[in-house]
Amino acid sequence: MAGLYPWVVLGGAMLGLLLLSYLIYHYFADPLESYGLAVITVMLSFTVSILCVLLIPVDIYIISQGDITSEALHVTISQEHVRTAYLVLFSSLMILAFFLVPHAYFYGEERGGEFDDKLDKGNKPTCCNAMRSTAFFIGFVLVLIVVSLNFRPGHRETIDGVFDGEEHMKKWVGDLLDFEHGGLNAISFAIACLTLVGVAGWVFYTAYGMAAMPFDWLRGKQTAAEQRQDLETNIAAIREKYRVIQSKYDAREDGTFDLSQMKAVDRKELNRLNRQHKSLMQHNYRLQEIEQKAGLVIPKLLQCLVPFRWMIGMGMMSISLLVACSMLLTLLDRLLHSPCGWDCGYTLKERLIFNPADEIFLRLSHIFPLDFIVLSAFVLYIFTASVFGFVCLGIRLFCLNMYTLRARKSMPQALLVLCNVIAYILLALCMALLTIAPNYTSFGSQTVADDDGEPSYCTLERREAKASCQVSVISGFFTRIAVSMPFFSLMYFTANWAFIAVFSAVFFRCFMSHERTPFLDTATECEEEEMGLLTFS
Repeated sequence: MAGLYPWVVLGGAMLGLLLLSYLIYHYFADPLESYGLAVITVMLSFTVSILCVLLIPVDIYIISQGDITSEALHVTISQEHVRTAYLVLFSSLMILAFFLVPHAYFYGEERGGEFDDKLDKGNKPTCCNAMRSTAFFIGFVLVLIVVSLNFRPGHRETIDGVFDGEEHMKKWVGDLLDFEHGGLNAISFAIACLTLVGVAGWVFYTAYGMAAMPFDWLRGKQTAAEQRQDLETNIAAIREKYRVIQSKYDAREDGTFDLSQMKAVDRKELNRLNRQHKSLMQHNYRLQEIEQKAGLVIPKLLQCLVPFRWMIGMGMMSISLLVACSMLLTLLDRLLHSPCGWDCGYTLKERLIFNPADEIFLRLSHIFPLDFIVLSAFVLYIFTASVFGFVCLGIRLFCLNMYTLRARKSMPQALLVLCNVIAYILLALCMALLTIAPNYTSFGSQTVADDDGEPSYCTLERREAKASCQVSVISGFFTRIAVSMPFFSLMYFTANWAFIAVFSAVFFRCFMSHERTPFLDTATECEEEEMGLLTFS
């Protein structure tokens, strides 16, 4: 029965992640714009991205406790199987990120909405156009990869040799794709570049979410009813000001006022009050609409958690501070005690400063699947904090706001872009775990005997002296990148300092602010016909 444990955990995790992904899509997506391909793509992308991170405790369990054997199913999972699982998951993630997600995005852009679907039920032109756009996108990505691989450390052949004959071209291609080592260096370089893209989202969105989300729970948002009450009070005040100004002038027979007869100051004030009134009415109509849709699953779940918001908020803040403090201590350790410093990206062979997150995970790793459960909760918290960051800041490209995430009002294309960026962020999380909990991520609970016979946890320095220490697959992969391509290690090191800076700034700002977050931040745009109805009564 014990051998079935991993399979039960894996099956339950996959079903839970698929359900979570569907609920997130259903909560944000506009039902009038939603389409099946987007639903499937978002669910698969979120699930595979999170599974890539959740494979880490399985990897650590195998190097710590040995192979996982299921006598009932006659299956044994070794480190080689874990390496294959990483390869399958990362390959699936690349297929999703560079083929299925772009195709679903272009399909959504081509379909034009529900009305076009009714006119063209076959959707053959739409599929063909989306496939053509996807092919151009893949071609563009391949060109970028080929150009980038020319700058890969260890690449010796120059592109000039391509024009010297077929033999030189084969030699150039073989060196470019690293056929000598089975393409390992080329794949490592490509994943390192993608991780660097995810690091940008990790620094801004995840850091913002981890700092701001606990305060959002502790202070609590205004409910829709509370904000509507404030809006109605403000609307009444604006109408009273409007009436006071109108009372200075005589009305026409039909009850209207001749604006040309008013003073310029009063006319300007009336126009300002009119614009402000329309904006508040938009807010009011939007809140009414949200209250009518309050029967959705996620709002109901959040409503059930409201009585426990202080406990949840304190738990979130504890996790956020634990992560930030652990990262800061590891970064200081690497900065002060790295034997090679700048030249190797401040890699560290042995931890010399206490790391609380590392110690917690090392203790939990003795009791599988307890560390798996805790790490799963941690990954889901990072995932939720990242989504929270996107909701607050919007999906941006170089400070330009591309999409805004709103409940039941978001375009499916926005969610497709979101799931791609989240995939890169979770890829960066795999790297960040080597900073948050370096010994746990690298060696798990493995121990070796010191010179005095006392058992001590494995480190890179002890591994060089004691061959019995096995390194995890994920740690070996990023360590190989750090050794062969120290530029990436240096960039990751710098980015983690940037994470601490953004987290500290947002945390301090939220700590100093005592205002409750409004239920609805901005009004949605109304149609012209609706705007015409927003007049004073």
